[in-house]
Parts: sequence; C-alpha cells; structure tokens
Amino acid sequence: MGKPTAIGTILRQRLAALGVARRVKEASVETRWAEVVGPEIAAHTHVAKLEAGRLIVSVDEPAWRQELLYQREAIVAKLNRDVGEDETIVREILFTGPEIARRKADSSLRSE
Repeated sequence: MGKPTAIGTILRQRLAALGVARRVKEASVETRWAEVVGPEIAAHTHVAKLEAGRLIVSVDEPAWRQELLYQREAIVAKLNRDVGEDETIVREILFTGPEIARRKADSSLRSE
C-alpha cells in the first residue's frame, strides 16, 4: 500500500483535470480583491468583470483612478500570486469610472 494522498491534493488534481480550477481562481479574484489591495483601495473600487485575463475595475473618483494606474503592475502581480498560484489569471487591469464599467458589464450581459 502506498502513502496516503491528502484530500486537498486529490481535489486540486481533479478540478484541474476538469478545467474547473481556473474558473474557480477567476471567480476568486472578485472575492479576494479587498484582501489583496487593502481596505483603503477597496473602499473606492469595485470589480466589474474579469474576461480573458482583463480585469475591469470601477473607481469612484478620478484621483483614485490616477493613483491606481501607477500601482497597476504591482496589483496584477499581487493578484496572480494570491489567486493564480502558478497561473496568470489577470493579465491586465482596466480602471474605469463607475458609469463606464457599468455600461460594459451591462452590454456583455446582453450579448450572452
């Protein structure tokens, strides 16, 4: 009899084989956003959508949007480290005003 395998290891392997693991990681970007960026940034932002590696984030004020543009690469790296493990889940972040993100999310829902 071989050495027992941890249930977590078995689940990760099965999820990966089914293609579910990546979707779970993608879904966790929104739920982990506040933890990754911190409470101050989270208070001024909202994850609108993640599609094909492009994360659309709504920002409530132009000054915050400008600040986040400077931090974009660091945030992408932190998200991928935290959520992606060994995969690149987020390739880029598009910071928008609240109305732009809402329109993009609404139009994609209509096209589905």
